[in-house]
Amino acid sequence: MSILKIVYNIILDALFPRSSAELESIAYSPEEAWKKLPRAPKPPLKDAFSIFAYKDERVSKLVWNIKYKKSAKAIAIGGYALYKQFVEFTKERRGIIIVPIPITQKRRNERGYNQCELLVDEMKQLDVKNKFIICKDLLERVHHLSRQTLKNREARLESTRGIFAVNEENTRRSFNIEFDIKKTTVVIIDDVITTGSTMKEAMETLRNAGFENVFGLSLAH
Repeated sequence: MSILKIVYNIILDALFPRSSAELESIAYSPEEAWKKLPRAPKPPLKDAFSIFAYKDERVSKLVWNIKYKKSAKAIAIGGYALYKQFVEFTKERRGIIIVPIPITQKRRNERGYNQCELLVDEMKQLDVKNKFIICKDLLERVHHLSRQTLKNREARLESTRGIFAVNEENTRRSFNIEFDIKKTTVVIIDDVITTGSTMKEAMETLRNAGFENVFGLSLAH
């Protein structure tokens, strides 16, 4: 971890002291978190699924530690949970494409990383059976959005229209893919589904480009 990142985390801890719920969430082993954290309700989207209930403070603090602190412990918990849910969902299927929700270059410059890429990288560490490949550039974020936190569902749906584009040729070249990837199962990974607007737009962008089997999976809702 860089000195700047350490200083940044110290400042965050000073401004936002860790609650007992936060300390508890990152004290869990990945296996304990999988068993103990409350499950999410079904997101308001067809073919999209979430694991943990974001309204539980332990879960929201877990996501905070992934998204803003790049906590290795939190990422390990999140990646493990996503992989466990992914395996249950996909059963014996292989050759699946995992796509982390992309961010704009502006957001990457601000934060230094894409937390969803960190989560799928952690998932890959657990993928001993090579059930999937990670395609980080199949979806591209083409528009930067202002923070969505204070917007209602209608405003979020409107603001997320047209924010993604499909980059199929880059994906084919990167992985030397010769089969028809549009018939392959694609699972889009996000950290949180709130109203579902971002995930909905990502799924529809791929479907409109001809991808036939597109699903969404998030760590929390």
